[in-house]
Amino acid sequence: MSDMLTHWAVFDDSLRLMRLDDSIERAFIEASEREPQIARLGALTRGGGKWMHPLLAEARDKWADPDAHPLIDRRLAWVVGGITHQACDTVAKALLSKHAGSEWNLTHEVLQRNPEVKGREGEVDPDRVQECSAYYDAYVFRKVYLDGKESPFTTKFLSADWGPGAEALEEFVGAMFQRSLLSAHTLRPPDSSEGHEAFLAWQDEVFKFMQPRYLFPKWWIRAFNDPDPAKMQEYAVETEFYLDTDPVVAVARRVHRGEKVSAEEIRAASAEDTNQSTYGQALELSLRYLRNGTAYWNHKAEKLVAPNAYKPKWAAAE
Repeated sequence: MSDMLTHWAVFDDSLRLMRLDDSIERAFIEASEREPQIARLGALTRGGGKWMHPLLAEARDKWADPDAHPLIDRRLAWVVGGITHQACDTVAKALLSKHAGSEWNLTHEVLQRNPEVKGREGEVDPDRVQECSAYYDAYVFRKVYLDGKESPFTTKFLSADWGPGAEALEEFVGAMFQRSLLSAHTLRPPDSSEGHEAFLAWQDEVFKFMQPRYLFPKWWIRAFNDPDPAKMQEYAVETEFYLDTDPVVAVARRVHRGEKVSAEEIRAASAEDTNQSTYGQALELSLRYLRNGTAYWNHKAEKLVAPNAYKPKWAAAE
């Protein structure tokens, strides 16, 4: 749900710094560079605590086998993206929940129309959550992706000038995306002999794979093209979300500009509790988790330690 640009930015900045940091396994970099879109998919994928470790173990065991590539590159790239996702979620969800005034995960479940949270719709403000998220994403779009001049974006990405057909195109693309999601699963209808209940169960399963299109680009386009100074302050964009003065943010931007940065500088800038902003802390934590992954890769740790430390309050309250 939302924060796509922030999650991708944490991944891309992590990759920038990983290339210069010899404390992080080279295979992580190679896989991410060979399969950047798979890595970015991992950076948006939830539930990493369940799938990251077994896939990392698979990649470690087969990396030296030439016949395992390129499939093993894809598996490892997805894990690297997932590791950065865990780090980003740990700090970003808390800030978004705080300034949007709605618990992040509960808002997500309400917008997904999860039956388990039926009746709790009044506890969240989806528009405010989207707006707050959009302000954060629009800011990293400027800082990390240089207003769309950096891959994988273009300067038209958040353009407000799409003409009268933009909404129709958005609806069409959304429908095609749903079709793609459904085609990725085996959802064969039951035989008529299996009874009415089996048919209803099949349709419920289909509905599980349908994701309501609940995020609206207007919030992101507005936040990027016409940011309200009062909203910038209200959502603490330049005071809590992103600080140019955070050491790890500063070295990432230096690398981005092509300046020389040493591995020692990166490690010092990403030391525990060195950074104050949410983005800085996410990047700091991402590098720490990647070093934890390196320890596992080199048989110096029994498992990958990269938890999503954010715990939704609404679940415990039920």
